[in-house]
Amino acid sequence: MDDLEFRRRIMSDPKARDEELLNAIASSEQNAKFTDDVLNLDARIEQAMRVDVPDNLADKILFNQSSEGNVIRPTFAKRSLAVAASVAFAVGILVGQLNWSPALVSNAHASLADTAIKHVIDERSFTDHLDEQVKSSQINAKLTPFAYQFSESFPYHVYYLNHCGFGGSNALHMVFQGEKGRITLFITNVSSDHLVNFNENKLSGTVMPIGSASMILVGEQGENVTNIAKQLSEIIKPLS
Repeated sequence: MDDLEFRRRIMSDPKARDEELLNAIASSEQNAKFTDDVLNLDARIEQAMRVDVPDNLADKILFNQSSEGNVIRPTFAKRSLAVAASVAFAVGILVGQLNWSPALVSNAHASLADTAIKHVIDERSFTDHLDEQVKSSQINAKLTPFAYQFSESFPYHVYYLNHCGFGGSNALHMVFQGEKGRITLFITNVSSDHLVNFNENKLSGTVMPIGSASMILVGEQGENVTNIAKQLSEIIKPLS
């Protein structure tokens, strides 16, 4: 795959990860940086499109209609929507046509556990043979877009580190050594209400809330991922 084709595919679907794309990312630091940039841009666009509508918006509109004839003045929500639309339009002009629907809608109702398991199974043939000997400083650099940092050196040997598409969001994707074998960790800004353990396809996993984000660990069956998640949760802190 040449550079032009690689960039075209990443631009059209920032979260696409087939074997050909994974190899292109792993073999080129420039490709990895470009992928991170597009994923971060995709996340900023999604954030810009999230506009909180006031609970009493309907009442305000009705009040404006009745008290000022048919003249409706711009509300905060409408101004916010206009700003978000302007941002999205401007980015679209600069970046080109992006495939928005898969990024914002695909897997919207899938659980974090199901998404994590599918991700691990799909990429296992690639990540199981890597050892990038990742340093703690690299981990914190990759964590920055998610507004978290590890306050201490990561306590396990890390084989692989990158950003990835995670359902309808983005995530930090890490593979490190556990007691039974390799463990995959995801950190995503998708929130979760409480700790959930799961076992499926000979894999053991846990979803742990960390503030407004979530940490998901998936390891070999019998791996005590819950204890590891609790250990890591004590040293991961929000960026001040």
